[in-house]
Amino acid sequence: MLEFTLFKIPVRVEPVFWITMGLLGFLSNQGGGAGDAILLGALLFVVAGFISLLIHEMGHALMIQKYKLPTEIVLSSFGGYATHPAGILTRTQSFLVTLAGPLLQALFGAAVYFSIPYLDLPNSMIRDFVSYLWILSIFWAVLNCIPVLPMDGGRMLEAALGPRRIKLTITISMCVAIAACVVGFSIGFHFLGIFMAMFAFQNYQMLERYK
Repeated sequence: MLEFTLFKIPVRVEPVFWITMGLLGFLSNQGGGAGDAILLGALLFVVAGFISLLIHEMGHALMIQKYKLPTEIVLSSFGGYATHPAGILTRTQSFLVTLAGPLLQALFGAAVYFSIPYLDLPNSMIRDFVSYLWILSIFWAVLNCIPVLPMDGGRMLEAALGPRRIKLTITISMCVAIAACVVGFSIGFHFLGIFMAMFAFQNYQMLERYK
C-alpha cells in the first residue's frame, strides 16, 4: 500500500486502485498493436489516472482543509474520497467541498489540453501520456457532475435540496442513472451502462428505506 503526504494531507493508495486502473488501461488499449505496446499503453493510462484522480481528491481535501477540518485522501477501486468529520459542514460548505474536486480536475485537464500546441513533445509515448492526462481529467470531472448518488453531482444535488428533500434527491438520482444507463448501452459504452445500472439499483434501495 502506497502512503505519503501532500500539502500536509495524508494520502493512501490501496492495492485495488492499481488493479482497477490497470484493468481499465488494458481494456482501453485493446487493438493497440503488439503485446508490448498494449502493456506500455496500460502503464501510461495507470500513471495518468493516478495523477488525475489524485488532483480530483486534492480539490476536495484542500477545500476541507480551508474549513480547518482534518482530512485524508484515499484512492480505491474506481476513484477515491477525501475524509472529513461528519455533521460539521453546512450545506453550502458541503456543496463547495464536493464541487472543488471535479472543478480542479477539469481545470487541470483544460490546462494540459490548451498547453499541448506550445509543448515540444519528444515522442509518441509522451504524447499518449499527455493525451491520457487531459482526456481522463475532463471525462472524469464531467462524469462525476452527473446528478447521481453517490457521485459528486449527486452529493451536490443533495446539498442543494437539503435533508428535508432527500426523497426527491434520491428519485432524481435514480431517474438520471436509468437514463444514463440507457444512453451508455445504446452508444456501446457498456462500462457506463453497467455502472449507472448499479447506481440506479442502489438509489432504488435507498428510496425503499424512506417508504
